[in-house]
Amino acid sequence: MALGFFHNCGTPRSRICVMEDGYHGDTIGTMSAGERGVFNQAYQPLLFGVDRLPFPAPGCEQATLHAFERFCLTGQVAALLIEPLILGAGGMRAYPASVLAALKEIAERHGTLLIADEVMTGWGRTGSLFACEQAGVAPDILCTSKGLTGGSLPLAATLCTAQIFDAHLSTDRRRTFFHSSSYTANPIACAAAVANLAVWNNEPVRERVGTLERMQREKLPRFEANPRFANVRQVGTITALDLVVPAGGYLSQVGPRLRAFFRARKLLIRPLGNIIYLMPPYCVTTADLDRAYDAIEEAAVCFAAGQL
Repeated sequence: MALGFFHNCGTPRSRICVMEDGYHGDTIGTMSAGERGVFNQAYQPLLFGVDRLPFPAPGCEQATLHAFERFCLTGQVAALLIEPLILGAGGMRAYPASVLAALKEIAERHGTLLIADEVMTGWGRTGSLFACEQAGVAPDILCTSKGLTGGSLPLAATLCTAQIFDAHLSTDRRRTFFHSSSYTANPIACAAAVANLAVWNNEPVRERVGTLERMQREKLPRFEANPRFANVRQVGTITALDLVVPAGGYLSQVGPRLRAFFRARKLLIRPLGNIIYLMPPYCVTTADLDRAYDAIEEAAVCFAAGQL
């Protein structure tokens, strides 16, 4: 859509900027925009190049902004595609809203579009309805899914500004927004989304999100001084912490063992290697969270004792 916008405006641009460790999907295009590695190595000959920004780690935020500015100065960057506030599959890596706001300011200055991938972060997951709100940012294109139907049925929606929409609206059929899905506006999935939106409008969902955010915050201090864990963090209703192991990362051997450990305790917790995270449903209780965090602490003890 971003490339089509510039093409239809007569000022074609060919580059997409992304953030390192990002994940945006499993098509050839979205794999190209995501982090490269063992996950997509088999498809490497088909993947196209993108411009990657370093992750804005604490103290290194300015390097990310400088890199984006340099790419934009070429005049060829159509869009920055980004997961706002927190990366998902890339390791639950969080960064401040001020960075997102600064990236948007740079994009606007250079006429570059901002695409917010809010598939994971949307619908209250980061504490606000959409994560971009916390940076005071309105993206040019917004991708949402998952929470759109409350997870009941698969449905995605792509929102864009009127300017982008109008660039594809013409009696000239060559300006059509081609390559949309054959399941566009599937009526059953859309009915589920409408019902879910009614829940958001008629029930105190935002209060539930706020309560869950507070409940999560109260559970974390027990881990912050525990040497078996590192980088204890929270973004809205999401919490994450790294189990300290000799070899970490997404493919850490401890990952499958942790999954089996939690499953044996009837808990659905799926670590990213040694990175353990919780994204509970909004109806979760304090007792449910206590069970989960007790199991996480137990898992660390078992690992240290060589029993995991």
